[in-house]
Amino acid sequence: MLDNTEFEWICANATPVLLYPGFISDDALVKPGEIVAAAYDGSDGIALYGNRDKVLALLLRLADAVRNAPPVPTTDACIAATTNPSTWKPGPLTEALAPTTRAWPLCDAETLQPIAADPRLATCSDCVNAFNARGPLTTLRLVHFLPNQP
Repeated sequence: MLDNTEFEWICANATPVLLYPGFISDDALVKPGEIVAAAYDGSDGIALYGNRDKVLALLLRLADAVRNAPPVPTTDACIAATTNPSTWKPGPLTEALAPTTRAWPLCDAETLQPIAADPRLATCSDCVNAFNARGPLTTLRLVHFLPNQP
């Protein structure tokens, strides 16, 4: 679903604004009955639009997802080539652990790479794809879709 998606990337320090019907930007018009929740950081921005209740529901879902997110990796890390995805079982993940060491990764990099202490904390998409291609008991995901309700 997100294979060919492009995002407008802006910093979390961006300025949040609400735009009301009649406002025009990038050839888009805020229509009567709609509101736009937007954030911009000078030249770039992102905007969510729809009726007030739908924009609010989406923002609440995003806020809830951030509040309840599992630990977030704090450094770049691969998955060790010695990891066997068909037998690896996840245990409790209570903190964002740093990579344990440098070793050969699943992504076939030509040099030793930092290795995540837990495959769920890998940030290398090639390692995650290689892990998933080997028939894991637990599929790894770099994209986490949100439930319908906050």
